[in-house]
Amino acid sequence: MLFSRILSPAVLLLGVALSAFADEPVAIADGETRINRAELEQVVSRWSAEMRSAAANDLGDRMELLNIAMMNKRLAASADEANPETHGDDYWKLHFQLQGLKRRFAIEQLVKSIEVPDMSALAEERYATDKDKFAFVPEKRLTSHILFACPPGQCDRETVRPVAREVLAELRAGADFEALVAEHSQDPGSRDKGGRFNKWFSLGEKGVEPRYTGGAFDIAEVGGYSDLVETQFGVHIIRLDDIQPEHYLPFDEVRPAILQSLKAEYQKLAVQDFEASLMISDEAYINGDIVDELLAPYKAEP
Repeated sequence: MLFSRILSPAVLLLGVALSAFADEPVAIADGETRINRAELEQVVSRWSAEMRSAAANDLGDRMELLNIAMMNKRLAASADEANPETHGDDYWKLHFQLQGLKRRFAIEQLVKSIEVPDMSALAEERYATDKDKFAFVPEKRLTSHILFACPPGQCDRETVRPVAREVLAELRAGADFEALVAEHSQDPGSRDKGGRFNKWFSLGEKGVEPRYTGGAFDIAEVGGYSDLVETQFGVHIIRLDDIQPEHYLPFDEVRPAILQSLKAEYQKLAVQDFEASLMISDEAYINGDIVDELLAPYKAEP
């Protein structure tokens, strides 16, 4: 077990501490609606820099933005008047949306309050026991290619393949690769660089055509050529230029990532412990008749 359970059952205090703002001076008052200084300060802090500059330097823009703040507060207050009788299912949608927001807020506050102990020793242990996860670097390859462009539906590959096979035969017989790139390749991104595909990639690398990486990893040795490889771009002849063997990064290089992972695990366990403390207790009262009545329509037929 990585960690002992770290939180005893506790009560998380939530809600807006309205009393803390009782002495705040009123910034805007219109009818029954008030925006005090602290609230307006938060409104302004959430404006963009452009909006703040406009409000500071132009009275018309200032009034427009203050009007929006007042409108938003009044609209939010009007939602407080909703109830199941007058708003039906819309009320319950709002109810559970607010409940979800409050739940996320509570968890975020809990996570911020957790003091994570020094896990340096555990990080070294994790490096030793889970090295593949944190430190393994797969083999990577560097290639060049000749592309006979032929996107699907735009040309007949039956006419392209014979030409590509002839070029491949020439290369395997010792022809100059760069010269044949200049003569045949239709890849504008690599043609002027001697066919070089300037990206080290592993097998199945994201962002690289899977059939291209597969063809490259089928080549037995540096300087060798693939068979014809067909992708969405056309027909390729791939040359293997270099190999970076698979290896493991040293501990010091991956230590921050391991510590971050351990911290996340620690916090997750803390949240689980806290949530468990909020489950129905042994002393709780449950009206079985009401529960049975509500679930009866969903009961399976005998």
